Amino acid sequence: MKKAVMGAALALLVSASLSARELGQGAVMEPLPEIGERVYQMFHFPDDRLPVIDGDLTDWEIVGDAYAQDTYQLIEFNRDIGRGYDLRDLDIRVRTGYHSGHNRIYVAVEYFDGFHNFDRVVTPGSGDLGNDDIFEIVVDTDRSGNDFIYDLDRRLMSTHAQNYHIYVHERHGEHVWVWGDQRWLGDAPWSQWASRYDGNHGSSGLSTLEFYVPPFDYAHPDGPRRSAPGTLAVGDTIGFDYSILDRDDEEEKVVKFWALCDTIMMYRDADFLPAFVLAQPEPGLAALPVVEFRSQAPTQQAPHTVRFTNFTRGEIAHFHWDFGDGDTSTERDPVHQYRQPGRYTVTLEAEGSQGTSRRRKMDYVVLER
Repeated sequence: MKKAVMGAALALLVSASLSARELGQGAVMEPLPEIGERVYQMFHFPDDRLPVIDGDLTDWEIVGDAYAQDTYQLIEFNRDIGRGYDLRDLDIRVRTGYHSGHNRIYVAVEYFDGFHNFDRVVTPGSGDLGNDDIFEIVVDTDRSGNDFIYDLDRRLMSTHAQNYHIYVHERHGEHVWVWGDQRWLGDAPWSQWASRYDGNHGSSGLSTLEFYVPPFDYAHPDGPRRSAPGTLAVGDTIGFDYSILDRDDEEEKVVKFWALCDTIMMYRDADFLPAFVLAQPEPGLAALPVVEFRSQAPTQQAPHTVRFTNFTRGEIAHFHWDFGDGDTSTERDPVHQYRQPGRYTVTLEAEGSQGTSRRRKMDYVVLER
């Protein structure tokens, strides 16, 4: 039962200037912003601007505040905190997007936590998700609604909606736990996940998480050949929700449950999911430069010298390279000599008449001793 809701009819819930607010600063906003109707927009990613899933959110700079939510739109249920926020304890910003051709929903999370929890303790076969911080999402593409988790029994999972528990911090290559026997939903190429955080267990700071998931109207446990993909079409409305399981200390089973939905039942009944409208393409986005580059590996004769080739498209007036070692260049295709071994993140920025775009590749140059 799809509903076409155009942008002019949306009752959007967007905090004032989300991107301007620094996460993790301050306590409760007074007065708290009103919640209102829970209808949101999901950004339309063009073919040539799909985000690279690497935990770096530079690709998301084109996604504006109309496609974002922050902490003030969440409600905490387990501890009855409600909307009394302490932003030094937990503060997030979430942006969402989609691409119909690849049949993917993309999510980017900026996650400030006063206690980043890496202490996963899982008893095999118990169904215990462990003590790590978790970002949970539920997807019901065709808004068929109804229960999809029965009595928390994995053998009684419906196949019409998907529920993912995404670990905020990747551990030993593990990043997601999928409700039900459709565990293949969490495997590549059907899903991809990446996060970045420099701190350790128990530390305070800002982390990033990004991923994509494929929506299915019917996800069979045996795999995609017996499943029916959902349809992501411009103007349609899907059921979608996310929540944060915030574990702040090392006591067993202690968790705060923050949800975008106004009921904790979202994790088992798709009728409660908020509506996300698949937005029209942003006008003028095609006029921005599309930034891309490659590099040529160093040779034995010049082991620290890297040649960069620029494949940026569009009307460009200026280029600016940052090689990750403190040096920069404005050449189109520079040759750069690094002074010592290491791992270097390279960024190329292109300025055109319609605006500026950039591309960052994390740990792109790796020079051995």
